Amino acid sequence: MPGRVIVLCGPPGSGKGVVAGRAAVRGLTVLSLGDVVRAETADRGLPETTENVGQTALSMREEQGETIVVDRLMPSLSEAMESSDVLIDGMRQTEELERLREHIGDVTIVALTASAQAREGWLAERGRGEDGGEEEFAVREEREWNWSLEHLMAQAHAIILNEGSVEELGDRTDMILETLGF
Repeated sequence: MPGRVIVLCGPPGSGKGVVAGRAAVRGLTVLSLGDVVRAETADRGLPETTENVGQTALSMREEQGETIVVDRLMPSLSEAMESSDVLIDGMRQTEELERLREHIGDVTIVALTASAQAREGWLAERGRGEDGGEEEFAVREEREWNWSLEHLMAQAHAIILNEGSVEELGDRTDMILETLGF
C-alpha cells in the first residue's frame, strides 16, 4: 500500500522544523520544499542569505512556473511513498498543492501558526543563513504571505498553535498526528 502524504504549511519560523522532526521520529519520511530552493541557490553559486534564497525562489517560479519546487520534489516523493508515509515540509502556495493533488489524490494538510513577534525571535535564535534580521524578516513575511500561504492554511485539516515551549509544540504535534492517523 502506498504511503500517505501530509503537507505542512505555515509562515517562516512557526516551528515547522520541530513538527517535521516529530513526524520523522514517528516513522514518516520528511521532504522539504525549502531544501529544494536552498539546493538551487547553492547550484547557482550563491551564499545562503535571506535575499539569495528568496530571490532564487522567486526566479525559479518566474522562469519555470509556480509549481517548479513541487515538480522537483516529485521523484523523491514517489520513491519515499513506496515505503512510508511522507510529510512535505514548507508548502507555501495553493498552486503547489493543486499540482501535488494531480499526482496524489488524498493529501492531509496541517497548518502551523505562531505570532509574528515570537517567530521573528525564534528565527533570530535559529541562525540559518536565510533567516537574517528584522528587515529581512519583514521582506520574507511579505513574500511568503503574497504566495497565498493564507489560502493554503485555510484548507488545513488541523492547525497547530505554537505559543509555548519546544516540548509543548512536540506534544501538540504528537496529538495532531495521532488524531489524523499518522
